[in-house]
Amino acid sequence: MANPMIERAGIVVTGSEPLTKASVVKKSAFLLGLCALVAFGILFYAATGALSGSQLMILSWTGLGASVICAVVIMFKPHLAKTLAVPYAAFQGLLLGGFSAVLMARYPGIPLQALCATFGTAAIMFTLYRTGVIKVTQKLRSMVTSAILAIMLIYVVQIGFVAFGSTLPTLFDGGLVAIGFTIFVILIAAFSLLLDFDNIDRAVAAGASDDMGWLLAIGLLATLVWMYIEFLRLLSYLQE
Repeated sequence: MANPMIERAGIVVTGSEPLTKASVVKKSAFLLGLCALVAFGILFYAATGALSGSQLMILSWTGLGASVICAVVIMFKPHLAKTLAVPYAAFQGLLLGGFSAVLMARYPGIPLQALCATFGTAAIMFTLYRTGVIKVTQKLRSMVTSAILAIMLIYVVQIGFVAFGSTLPTLFDGGLVAIGFTIFVILIAAFSLLLDFDNIDRAVAAGASDDMGWLLAIGLLATLVWMYIEFLRLLSYLQE
Protein backbone atom coordinates (compact mmCIF):
# COMPACT_ATOMS: atom_id res chain seq x y z
CA MET A 1 0.00 0.00 0.00
CA ALA A 2 0.99 3.64 0.07
CA ASN A 3 2.38 2.85 3.46
CA PRO A 4 4.55 4.83 5.87
CA MET A 5 7.27 2.17 5.67
CA ILE A 6 8.24 3.11 2.12
CA GLU A 7 7.56 6.83 2.50
CA ARG A 8 9.80 7.01 5.56
CA ALA A 9 12.57 4.88 4.06
CA GLY A 10 12.88 6.83 0.85
CA ILE A 11 15.02 5.25 -1.86
CA VAL A 12 18.06 3.40 -0.56
CA VAL A 13 20.80 3.51 -3.18
CA THR A 14 23.58 1.92 -1.15
CA GLY A 15 24.43 -1.66 -1.98
CA SER A 16 26.51 -3.62 -4.46
CA GLU A 17 23.61 -5.04 -6.47
CA PRO A 18 21.09 -2.71 -8.17
CA LEU A 19 17.36 -3.32 -7.92
CA THR A 20 15.46 -4.71 -10.92
CA LYS A 21 11.77 -5.21 -11.57
CA ALA A 22 12.37 -8.94 -11.94
CA SER A 23 13.89 -9.01 -8.46
CA VAL A 24 10.85 -7.25 -6.96
CA VAL A 25 8.53 -9.69 -8.78
CA LYS A 26 10.44 -12.69 -7.38
CA LYS A 27 10.44 -11.33 -3.85
CA SER A 28 6.75 -10.43 -4.04
CA ALA A 29 5.86 -13.87 -5.41
CA PHE A 30 7.84 -15.54 -2.62
CA LEU A 31 6.12 -13.53 0.13
CA LEU A 32 2.68 -14.03 -1.44
CA GLY A 33 3.35 -17.76 -1.73
CA LEU A 34 4.43 -18.00 1.91
CA CYS A 35 1.40 -16.01 3.06
CA ALA A 36 -0.92 -18.23 1.00
CA LEU A 37 0.73 -21.41 2.28
CA VAL A 38 0.15 -20.47 5.92
CA ALA A 39 -3.41 -19.35 5.18
CA PHE A 40 -4.30 -22.53 3.28
CA GLY A 41 -2.80 -24.61 6.07
CA ILE A 42 -5.11 -22.98 8.59
CA LEU A 43 -8.09 -23.38 6.26
CA PHE A 44 -7.29 -27.08 5.85
CA TYR A 45 -7.09 -27.73 9.59
CA ALA A 46 -10.25 -25.69 10.14
CA ALA A 47 -12.07 -27.78 7.52
CA THR A 48 -11.10 -30.98 9.35
CA GLY A 49 -12.51 -29.59 12.60
CA ALA A 50 -9.10 -29.41 14.25
CA LEU A 51 -9.54 -25.68 15.00
CA SER A 52 -12.49 -24.16 16.81
CA GLY A 53 -13.98 -20.76 16.07
CA SER A 54 -12.35 -19.23 19.14
CA GLN A 55 -8.96 -20.63 18.16
CA LEU A 56 -9.34 -19.21 14.67
CA MET A 57 -10.08 -15.78 16.09
CA ILE A 58 -7.01 -16.02 18.31
CA LEU A 59 -4.91 -16.86 15.25
CA SER A 60 -6.42 -13.91 13.37
CA TRP A 61 -5.74 -11.41 16.14
CA THR A 62 -2.26 -12.82 16.71
CA GLY A 63 -1.48 -12.44 13.01
CA LEU A 64 -2.83 -8.90 12.97
CA GLY A 65 -0.97 -7.80 16.08
CA ALA A 66 2.33 -9.36 15.02
CA SER A 67 2.00 -7.90 11.51
CA VAL A 68 1.47 -4.42 12.92
CA ILE A 69 4.51 -4.78 15.17
CA CYS A 70 6.66 -5.89 12.22
CA ALA A 71 5.36 -2.98 10.12
CA VAL A 72 6.15 -0.44 12.84
CA VAL A 73 9.68 -1.82 13.26
CA ILE A 74 10.24 -1.70 9.50
CA MET A 75 8.89 1.85 9.34
CA PHE A 76 11.54 3.07 11.78
CA LYS A 77 14.25 0.58 10.74
CA PRO A 78 13.81 0.08 6.97
CA HIS A 79 17.07 -1.85 6.71
CA LEU A 80 15.39 -4.67 8.67
CA ALA A 81 12.85 -5.26 5.89
CA LYS A 82 14.93 -8.12 4.49
CA THR A 83 15.06 -9.81 7.91
CA LEU A 84 11.40 -9.27 8.81
CA ALA A 85 9.90 -10.00 5.38
CA VAL A 86 9.41 -13.73 6.01
CA PRO A 87 7.90 -13.36 9.52
CA TYR A 88 5.66 -10.57 8.24
CA ALA A 89 4.32 -12.74 5.41
CA ALA A 90 3.75 -15.65 7.80
CA PHE A 91 1.84 -13.44 10.26
CA GLN A 92 -0.27 -12.10 7.42
CA GLY A 93 -1.01 -15.71 6.54
CA LEU A 94 -2.25 -16.30 10.10
CA LEU A 95 -4.54 -13.31 9.78
CA LEU A 96 -5.90 -14.37 6.40
CA GLY A 97 -6.28 -18.04 7.29
CA GLY A 98 -8.07 -17.44 10.57
CA PHE A 99 -10.39 -14.74 9.29
CA SER A 100 -11.18 -16.64 6.08
CA ALA A 101 -11.97 -19.83 7.98
CA VAL A 102 -14.35 -18.03 10.34
CA LEU A 103 -16.29 -16.52 7.44
CA MET A 104 -16.14 -19.69 5.35
CA ALA A 105 -17.97 -21.55 8.14
CA ARG A 106 -20.83 -19.08 7.77
CA TYR A 107 -20.68 -18.46 4.03
CA PRO A 108 -19.08 -21.35 2.10
CA GLY A 109 -17.12 -20.26 -0.95
CA ILE A 110 -16.58 -16.69 0.19
CA PRO A 111 -12.74 -16.87 0.44
CA LEU A 112 -12.43 -18.02 -3.19
CA GLN A 113 -14.73 -15.23 -4.35
CA ALA A 114 -12.70 -12.64 -2.41
CA LEU A 115 -9.45 -14.06 -3.79
CA CYS A 116 -10.69 -13.83 -7.39
CA ALA A 117 -11.97 -10.30 -6.80
CA THR A 118 -8.63 -9.24 -5.29
CA PHE A 119 -6.39 -10.50 -8.06
CA GLY A 120 -8.89 -9.44 -10.72
CA THR A 121 -8.80 -5.89 -9.35
CA ALA A 122 -5.00 -6.00 -9.11
CA ALA A 123 -4.77 -7.07 -12.77
CA ILE A 124 -7.08 -4.24 -13.85
CA MET A 125 -5.15 -1.61 -11.88
CA PHE A 126 -1.82 -2.87 -13.24
CA THR A 127 -3.18 -2.62 -16.79
CA LEU A 128 -4.47 0.91 -16.19
CA TYR A 129 -1.09 1.89 -14.73
CA ARG A 130 1.07 0.25 -17.38
CA THR A 131 -0.97 1.66 -20.28
CA GLY A 132 -0.88 5.13 -18.77
CA VAL A 133 -4.66 5.45 -18.49
CA ILE A 134 -4.12 6.48 -14.87
CA LYS A 135 -0.93 8.35 -14.04
CA VAL A 136 0.42 8.59 -10.51
CA THR A 137 0.79 12.31 -9.88
CA GLN A 138 1.81 13.97 -6.65
CA LYS A 139 -1.80 15.10 -6.17
CA LEU A 140 -3.09 11.53 -6.54
CA ARG A 141 -0.40 10.24 -4.17
CA SER A 142 -1.33 12.84 -1.54
CA MET A 143 -5.06 12.13 -1.83
CA VAL A 144 -4.66 8.35 -1.56
CA THR A 145 -2.20 8.61 1.33
CA SER A 146 -4.52 10.97 3.24
CA ALA A 147 -7.45 8.62 2.69
CA ILE A 148 -5.42 5.65 3.91
CA LEU A 149 -4.40 7.45 7.10
CA ALA A 150 -8.03 8.39 7.77
CA ILE A 151 -9.15 4.79 7.21
CA MET A 152 -6.41 3.47 9.50
CA LEU A 153 -7.60 5.86 12.22
CA ILE A 154 -11.13 4.48 11.83
CA TYR A 155 -9.74 0.94 12.12
CA VAL A 156 -7.98 1.83 15.36
CA VAL A 157 -11.22 3.23 16.80
CA GLN A 158 -13.08 0.09 15.68
CA ILE A 159 -10.53 -2.15 17.40
CA GLY A 160 -11.14 -0.15 20.57
CA PHE A 161 -14.89 -0.75 20.26
CA VAL A 162 -14.33 -4.48 19.63
CA ALA A 163 -12.15 -4.70 22.74
CA PHE A 164 -15.20 -3.64 24.76
CA GLY A 165 -17.55 -6.03 22.96
CA SER A 166 -19.11 -3.46 20.67
CA THR A 167 -18.65 -2.07 17.16
CA LEU A 168 -18.39 1.34 15.54
CA PRO A 169 -21.95 2.46 14.71
CA THR A 170 -23.06 2.14 11.05
CA LEU A 171 -19.60 1.56 9.55
CA PHE A 172 -19.14 -2.09 10.57
CA ASP A 173 -22.66 -3.36 11.24
CA GLY A 174 -23.36 -4.80 7.79
CA GLY A 175 -25.95 -2.18 6.84
CA LEU A 176 -26.08 -0.01 3.73
CA VAL A 177 -23.66 2.54 5.19
CA ALA A 178 -21.23 -0.23 6.09
CA ILE A 179 -21.45 -1.64 2.55
CA GLY A 180 -20.83 1.80 1.07
CA PHE A 181 -17.87 2.40 3.38
CA THR A 182 -16.35 -0.98 2.50
CA ILE A 183 -16.68 -0.27 -1.23
CA PHE A 184 -14.94 3.08 -0.67
CA VAL A 185 -12.11 1.35 1.21
CA ILE A 186 -11.70 -1.19 -1.60
CA LEU A 187 -11.40 1.66 -4.11
CA ILE A 188 -8.72 3.32 -1.99
CA ALA A 189 -6.87 0.00 -1.72
CA ALA A 190 -7.06 -0.36 -5.50
CA PHE A 191 -5.57 3.09 -6.02
CA SER A 192 -2.96 2.24 -3.42
CA LEU A 193 -1.78 -0.50 -5.78
CA LEU A 194 -0.99 2.21 -8.32
CA LEU A 195 1.28 3.84 -5.78
CA ASP A 196 2.97 0.48 -5.13
CA PHE A 197 3.63 0.04 -8.85
CA ASP A 198 4.96 3.60 -9.11
CA ASN A 199 7.21 3.11 -6.08
CA ILE A 200 8.78 0.10 -7.80
CA ASP A 201 9.39 2.01 -11.03
CA ARG A 202 10.85 4.99 -9.18
CA ALA A 203 13.16 2.82 -7.09
CA VAL A 204 14.48 0.92 -10.13
CA ALA A 205 14.97 4.16 -12.10
CA ALA A 206 16.88 5.71 -9.18
CA GLY A 207 19.27 2.76 -8.99
CA ALA A 208 18.13 1.59 -5.56
CA SER A 209 19.80 -1.28 -3.77
CA ASP A 210 18.39 -4.75 -4.36
CA ASP A 211 17.63 -5.03 -0.64
CA MET A 212 14.97 -2.36 -1.07
CA GLY A 213 13.07 -4.93 -3.11
CA TRP A 214 12.02 -6.58 0.16
CA LEU A 215 10.51 -3.31 1.40
CA LEU A 216 8.61 -2.85 -1.86
CA ALA A 217 7.43 -6.48 -1.81
CA ILE A 218 6.17 -6.07 1.75
CA GLY A 219 4.24 -2.96 0.70
CA LEU A 220 2.63 -4.81 -2.21
CA LEU A 221 1.73 -7.75 0.02
CA ALA A 222 0.19 -5.43 2.61
CA THR A 223 -2.03 -3.81 -0.02
CA LEU A 224 -3.23 -7.13 -1.45
CA VAL A 225 -3.98 -8.55 2.00
CA TRP A 226 -5.86 -5.38 2.91
CA MET A 227 -7.92 -5.54 -0.27
CA TYR A 228 -8.69 -9.24 0.22
CA ILE A 229 -9.95 -8.69 3.76
CA GLU A 230 -12.16 -5.82 2.60
CA PHE A 231 -13.60 -8.00 -0.18
CA LEU A 232 -14.32 -10.66 2.45
CA ARG A 233 -16.17 -8.11 4.55
CA LEU A 234 -18.13 -6.81 1.58
CA LEU A 235 -19.17 -10.28 0.44
CA SER A 236 -20.21 -11.24 3.97
CA TYR A 237 -22.35 -8.09 4.21
CA LEU A 238 -23.99 -8.87 0.87
CA GLN A 239 -24.68 -12.44 2.01
CA GLU A 240 -26.62 -11.03 4.93
